This record gives sequence, structure tokens and C-alpha cells, in this order.
Amino acid sequence: MAWRRARWGSHRRTPTVFVLAAALAVLAACSSDPNQGDPGPADRLAAFVSAWQQMDFDAASDYTTSPAAAAVMLHEVTGDLRPDQLTITTGDITRSGGQATATVTFNWQLPDAGIWTYPATWTWKKDRDWELDWTPAVIHPKLGERQTLAARTTSAEPGVLVDRNNNQIVQPVTVHSVVLMPAKTPDVNAAAAALAPLLSPIDPTVTVDSIVAGVAQAQAEAAAATAPPAGSAPAGSAPAGSATASAGGTGAGTAGDGTPPADPASIGYTITNLRDADFQPIKPQLDAIGGLSFPSQVRNLPPTRDFAKAILGQVTPVAEPRMRGTDGWSVVIVDSTGGVLETLDDHPAIAGQRVTLTLDSSLQQAAEKVVSEVSEPAVLLSMQPSSGEILTVAQNSAANAQGSIGLTGRYPPGSTFKIVTASAGLSAGLLTPDTMVSCPGTWITDGRLIRNHGEFDLGTVTVTRAFAYSCNTTFAQVSTQLPADALPTMAKSYGVGLDYVIDGVTTLTGSVPPATTQVQKAENGFGQGQVLVTPFGELLMAATVAKGTVPMPVLIRGGTPTTVDQSPAEHSPEVQAGMRTLMRAVVSEGTGTLNPTLGEVYAKTGTAEYVGADGVPGSHAWVTGYRGDVAAVVFIAGGGESYRAVELLDHFLRQFPA
Repeated sequence: MAWRRARWGSHRRTPTVFVLAAALAVLAACSSDPNQGDPGPADRLAAFVSAWQQMDFDAASDYTTSPAAAAVMLHEVTGDLRPDQLTITTGDITRSGGQATATVTFNWQLPDAGIWTYPATWTWKKDRDWELDWTPAVIHPKLGERQTLAARTTSAEPGVLVDRNNNQIVQPVTVHSVVLMPAKTPDVNAAAAALAPLLSPIDPTVTVDSIVAGVAQAQAEAAAATAPPAGSAPAGSAPAGSATASAGGTGAGTAGDGTPPADPASIGYTITNLRDADFQPIKPQLDAIGGLSFPSQVRNLPPTRDFAKAILGQVTPVAEPRMRGTDGWSVVIVDSTGGVLETLDDHPAIAGQRVTLTLDSSLQQAAEKVVSEVSEPAVLLSMQPSSGEILTVAQNSAANAQGSIGLTGRYPPGSTFKIVTASAGLSAGLLTPDTMVSCPGTWITDGRLIRNHGEFDLGTVTVTRAFAYSCNTTFAQVSTQLPADALPTMAKSYGVGLDYVIDGVTTLTGSVPPATTQVQKAENGFGQGQVLVTPFGELLMAATVAKGTVPMPVLIRGGTPTTVDQSPAEHSPEVQAGMRTLMRAVVSEGTGTLNPTLGEVYAKTGTAEYVGADGVPGSHAWVTGYRGDVAAVVFIAGGGESYRAVELLDHFLRQFPA
């Protein structure tokens, strides 16, 4: 039998409604004296429960030996617990002469708590009719006079999001909104001219034009909100009010609480939101500009404005349910003063989980500082090859404006793809690091002219030197000697072309289609054909050389294990050793030279040409490599020469010891 909560009111009598299913179950279970025609209290018991379920406590009390006391206590206890649902399941009825004993089971579904279940025994006595022998124990075996039941909840301690070094990533921060009130600003253009130099170093989206345009839009929306509908009474008869201002800048907001402001003077445009650390140094200058207000609130934020922006938006919805915890609840007996006499059921709160990201906050901020040095979209990813744990996913503001390009953006890899081509040549037995190969300034295959950068010509050199100086012509020739599926197969052994499902983040690795012509083979061989690779895929390439096998990437420690659609093939010892020799030469003598104090770094550079949607050619700058147990990739979209990416890698490696 079930009773669902409705609005609480008086406990006046209402017509009794029987729940026949439970009543029939009781009848089937009851045993009665065969010498009597009386079937026992089963029908009366069903009527009592039915009336209780309908909150008709007067009607329910009429089935008891003390109607007045029963009505008061039923109303009090049920009202105090306020269940979403009450189910009373009846069991056997044992009868002995004029007395019967019934077993029942209570299931209270309590709001903001759980389901509270317990058994009870009811005694029925026969006078003129069967009546329930009333005591508070009818409600609960331990309940006494002048007592009631109460459900209490305890909030769970929320979990935290931390990095690999147990540093809390998101913490409470006071945020100040910079709101311009047009009605209180004598000259919006002058105010914008004064505000932009103060705010743009903190929020690059703020400009004089953005402020002026935002204010105009807020005023237009306010005017539209107060204008009467077509065919209505004149404007003067419309209710007072104005639309809220539209949000502007990075810190989208409104002029008020979501309701139309009382008058035009309350219209405001939120230019941006500033953390307290950014706000306080410029507050005196802001105070000197008329027509501004600075409402504030405390928000949970990462350490910097753009900290790990490419992934926090993805990982937070995954982490939050795990950090939420489970509230605790208990049911207690309380006396008339509210004092707790006894705890009947107790479910302690379960604290939220500590969700640990594999990110290194210090390295993340260092990487973000490095990519902020360039104006083009730039990415710097790093990983621990031995564990597959992702250390940094840094993007500058230009990259963030395009989305998570470091993890899912596919681009021509240029000469970084020679890692795959050289590995395929080593695996096929065509090459060793000491094999002598031709590196002409140009080379033609099936009418396609292939050039080295600036058409440099090394003549006949070792594979190591050709790789170090990034000879396009050499590796175009090598790839034409390989089977059509050699590069796609070898790319997968580096993780490129595989589909990873990583807890907390979405990634792509790239695509390497089989070449159907000699020209395609040649172009794919130096990363300028149909090959597309993401910065994340390039990171896996470097990490694979460092580890010897493709790491299984991880972002959340102890989370759902990463899966991959195919098992990448392992490299032979010859391929592993050969690639380390080649990549070391890039840094020690070739296109990726770094300061010797940075230690033993292995890398491959790439300048990848492309033609933009506007038909204008350009080139991306790449470098991917590793030092010790840290693999990294730097990508600058439209960055031109690869040396620019190498400079950023140099700055990043300086942030931690070799």
C-alpha cells in the first residue's frame, strides 16, 4: 500500500478508500477461528492503512482504541517526516480468541534522504468490532508518548579537483564585474577609450569598439523590451521597465538579476569580469572613470584566467559527479523540546572523491606563458611517456578561440612525419642510420617536382644527416620504394590513425590514407600529401620513440581506463634505436638545435605548407620530441618556419631541470 505526499492541512475526516490489493493479500494470509463466522481484523487493518495513506488521520484513528490520541500522533509524526511516499506491507495475522497480532513492514521514502525500512507488530482487540490497540509503538516500536520522529540530513563534504602534485586546481576566488552604466556616463566613447588600455592587458577581447558596440546593443535591447507591441496603447501607457543589458566581453552578464530594470538608469553593460588579484591594482584608475559599478561574487576558478581552457570545460562535467559525494541522513526520536532521544537509522555522509588530473599545474602555467609569446594560434602539449599521463595542454588565446585544436585539430604535419617514413624504411630493411642516401635540392617523380627548403643540396649523405637536415627529396624517394600501406601501418604503430577513448577529454590523432600513386607516396613521405595529424597525434609519436611502444594516454588518475580501437604494433629494437639516433641528430646538428645546457633532447621539426580557404598559401611550424620522461609538441598555426616552434620548445624545457 502506498501513500504519496500531498499538501499538508487539517486532518478532517474524508471518505475511506480501500487499497484492495493489500487487503486481499492480508485476507489470504490471515488465520481465524473456524468455529466463528468473524474473519478477523483483516478488512479493518486495510481500511486503517488506507485512511493513513490519504492523510485522513481522523478516519484512521477511528479504527483504534484511542481515536483522539491516535489522530494527533499520526498527524504529527507523518507531518514531521513529510515522506514522498509511505508504503506499509502487511504480513501474517495470528488470532487467539478476541485478540490478533499482525506483522507489518514500513517503507518511508524520505525527501532529501533515503528509504527507511523497519518492521512493527500491531495488536488488534475485539470488542464490538476489531480495534487496533493504540500506543505510539504502532508507528515505531521505540516511539513513546510526547515524542515524534524527525529526519535529518548532513551535507557531504565536496571532493576537490587536484593535479598530479595534489595542488587544488579550482578554488574560491572573488570576481569583480566591470559594469558601465550608460545613463551615468556623460561620454561613452571617452569612457571606452579610458577603459580599454586598462582592461585589454587582462582580457584581450576588450577594445574601445567592443565597449561602444556592447553599450549600444544593451540600450537597443532595453528599448525593444519597453516598446509596446504593434497595435497596443501609446508608449506612455506601457508598464515601467527595461530589458536587461546584453552580456559583453569574456565575462558575460546582465545589468541585474534577470528581470527588467525599473528604469533606463539601471541599464548596465558588463564589460568583463576580473579576479580580485587583477582588479585591485587598477581599481583607483577605474574609480576615476565615471559611470562604473563593480558588483562582486565568489566563484570557484582555476589559478589563471585561461588555465587549461582547452580541457577543463571537458573534464569538469566528468569530474563533478565524482566530487559531489552523498549526503548523509538519519531518523531520530525527539522529545517535545526537540532534543534527540535516540537514533533509529543512520547513514553517514560520504565525502566526494578527490579527482586527480595528471596535469602538472606549474608546467601547465609555464607552457601557457610560452605559447602566449606568439600571436598566431599556438599549442604546447606534453606527456610522460612511461605512464601516458598528460602533463600539459596549453593553448594561447588565439588557439582557444578556435576550440581544442591541440587535441582535435588536424593539420598537415610536414617534415615531422619523416619519423613515420624513416621508421617504415628501417622496418623494411631499406635503411639504417648509416645508409648512404641521395639528398638533391630537387627531385622529380611522375612529373611532380619535389624541393628541399630553399632547394639546399647535401649530395650523398647518411640517413642520419638527411633526417637531421630534413631532406624532403630523400624521404620522398624512400617512400616511393615502400608498399602503399607501409606509411598508414607504421603511423598506427605511433598511435596516429587510432581512436582513443580517454576519460575526461576528447582527442583525435590524425589520418594517413594509403597512397594510390607514386606522387602520393612521395608527398606523404615528407608530410605534404594527404596526411593529416593532430598535435596530440604528434605528441604520441614523440612519446612512442621515448618509450619504445605507444603509451596509453591518461588524464584522470584512477578513472575509467583508456581504450583504443586497435592495438598498435610494437617496433623492433632496430627501429627503436634507429629513430633515437636520427632524432638526436636533429638537435645536436640539424634543424632543431637547442642550447646544450638543456640536456639530451630528441626531436623532429616540420614546416608544413598549406593553402588557406582564401587561396593564400602559408605554412605551419612544428616540433615534436622528448627529453628524459617528458615528451612535448609545439605547433604554431600559420607560424611559418619551424625554428619558431623550436624556440618555444627551448623556453619550455628551461622551466624544469634536465
